[in-house]
Amino acid sequence: MGRGFDPHPRSARLNGPVAQWSEQGTHNPLVVGSIPTWPTGNFRPALLKKMEGVIQVPSSNQPAEFDDIFAANQAFANSFEHSHLTGTATRGLAIVTCMDSRISPLAVVGMQAGDAKILRNAGARVTDDVLRTLVLATYLLGVKRVLVMPHTDCRMANNNEAEIHAMIDKQHGVDTRSIEFRTVDDQQSALISDVTRIRTFPLLPKGLVVVGAIYDVATGLLNSVDCNA
Repeated sequence: MGRGFDPHPRSARLNGPVAQWSEQGTHNPLVVGSIPTWPTGNFRPALLKKMEGVIQVPSSNQPAEFDDIFAANQAFANSFEHSHLTGTATRGLAIVTCMDSRISPLAVVGMQAGDAKILRNAGARVTDDVLRTLVLATYLLGVKRVLVMPHTDCRMANNNEAEIHAMIDKQHGVDTRSIEFRTVDDQQSALISDVTRIRTFPLLPKGLVVVGAIYDVATGLLNSVDCNA
């Protein structure tokens, strides 16, 4: 059988609407919406009512650890309401924040999908890649203001560079000293420095408004930091 065909796909074993299948049709695992051809006989996957226009997401090439992800995405796609959006930040905002899973950046500032650009990394640091992205966002994607938003209880502020390297080496046996994690000793000072870096970057628009605030993961509040000193 070809690579794109799986007579027992994991999607057939999941609970809930994952895909719409047919006994006739063609299937290309690289094309969303293609329908696999099932073998003749008594086998038929125990799936789902047919839904006109539903998006089919082939899962035969995905590790089992992602079954829940693609199942949840199918439910999301079945009620998807954002197809009208473009790549422009409709409320002109970019948020630079941490990868911490306790932060939902849009919810924090009362926005929705399409309103803002979200840039995330460990510690919410303004790196060269953040600056590169902001250049694109400001000139091509409608960004007029930037919020740099680190947070409380951040590993990048609770441990120094040497401690992080030593921790990874001890727990996983990997020497990571060839890379810099950009930990911070003083989170507020680092935030002021990062805001200043954006404000003074020569390729960004002169009228770009940039502020800094620390998000409190215990209360949900944004604590503004004066970055003008």
